[in-house]
Amino acid sequence: MNRPAIQHMKTLFRIEWTLFNRVKANYVFVVFVPLMILFSMRYVQEQMDLADHGLNPGPLMVSTAAGVLLIFSLYSSVTGLYVARREELVLKRLRTGEASDAVILAGGASMYVAVAVAQIVVVAVALSVMFGAVPRQPLAAAAGLVTGILLMMAMAAATAALCRTAESVMVATLPAIFVLPMISGIYIPREVLPEQVGDALLWAPLSPTVRPVPVGLDRRAGPRGVGAPDRDRGRVDGAVRVGRGPQVPLGAPYVNGSTC
Repeated sequence: MNRPAIQHMKTLFRIEWTLFNRVKANYVFVVFVPLMILFSMRYVQEQMDLADHGLNPGPLMVSTAAGVLLIFSLYSSVTGLYVARREELVLKRLRTGEASDAVILAGGASMYVAVAVAQIVVVAVALSVMFGAVPRQPLAAAAGLVTGILLMMAMAAATAALCRTAESVMVATLPAIFVLPMISGIYIPREVLPEQVGDALLWAPLSPTVRPVPVGLDRRAGPRGVGAPDRDRGRVDGAVRVGRGPQVPLGAPYVNGSTC
């Protein structure tokens, strides 16, 4: 990205921040949503016995909170922003200048990206303290977050193209708001689902974001999610215990059908 493009994005960020700052009710939304997520995550953790499924609640709750914030704070807000600016002919006027379409879209959404990232960081730190989750691979978690941001911005642009007016944004974003968390492992962890269903849901849009976040916070996270190695080891131990014949200690030598 060249220097003029960066300057255009800074200018668009400053403009959107000024407009955002004029409505003080926006700060209520910025503060209320993370607090609501913290209380709800605590309630869910108390109601669901995640340890029975070999899940570490700390990383799992962080990934769930990140997915919810990406959808509500970024996707729905940016979709409404694009539609409103298009109705006001702001996007049309910006396209007559030097900025490219990608810079215009990214610059307009940059303020909401900053808000969403700040919310995710605050909630992740709070949940990590509440559940004792220690970052093991922060680059994996950061990569998942960046992937989710890019995906939400692309989905917002695609959804805005389908909306004729700003009033239709609420209806247009409902399918993603309700369906996307259900199939991406945000509301229901894939580890509690049948193996075939969980593997099929790996192709859901937000799965590349929800999956690396717990991996970055828990080194025990396996191919299917947090706690998979423990669960698989339990299956192996169970198979040894229910097998026929005498139980043989691991590592004992085998000679002529018997052990020494």
